[in-house]
Amino acid sequence: MNVLLLEDDKLLNTTFESFLQFKKYQVTPLFDGEKAIEYINTVKYDLYIIDVNLPNINGLEIVKYIRNKDLSTPIIMITGSIEVDNFRTAFKNGCNEYIKKPFHLDELEIRINNLLKQQTTQIISITPNITYDLDYEELTIDNQTIQLRKKERRLLSILLQNINHTVNYDVIENYVWENDIRERYPLRQLVSELKKPFYNYPNIIQTNRGKGYKLIMEID
Repeated sequence: MNVLLLEDDKLLNTTFESFLQFKKYQVTPLFDGEKAIEYINTVKYDLYIIDVNLPNINGLEIVKYIRNKDLSTPIIMITGSIEVDNFRTAFKNGCNEYIKKPFHLDELEIRINNLLKQQTTQIISITPNITYDLDYEELTIDNQTIQLRKKERRLLSILLQNINHTVNYDVIENYVWENDIRERYPLRQLVSELKKPFYNYPNIIQTNRGKGYKLIMEID
């Protein structure tokens, strides 16, 4: 497994790197947000471990940058900050786990193992009657396979990656249109089209006015 470790504290960086290497991970240790962008653009990683406070480009922006390119690779954020806004922004931008310093290295290992276990599940059960196959990008509703267009698949994917949480308009647009379009109307139209196969489940995709959209995992 290839891990990008982004931590500007040299002692902590070395400590984390040694621990991960002992656990048989291949580690790229970096100290600077700007340098990290170069590696993210050229190397495929299986896991990102990113500090919030970094030189040049902070960790929150790095997470946002990654998620505009890649929705699935796990991201763990680490920080000594107690600011709630950082916590909120980290998850809004797409991190999967958030660990407050100081922490025991065993905790880091537990968080990593949990994320990797989740990654092995390729079929997401939204309800007992609705599933989505991440490998084949197939939506099944009431035992019927629904054919989706590319943008509908991308929209559904980003909502599924943030299930039960509102995804900001800008985050959706950046991913679905790959930074080519910013207008709200095409997004509203796309959401309306995606809702059509869910006619028996009218509340499964919800609008948070002024903020974005979310897909909820229904119990019933």
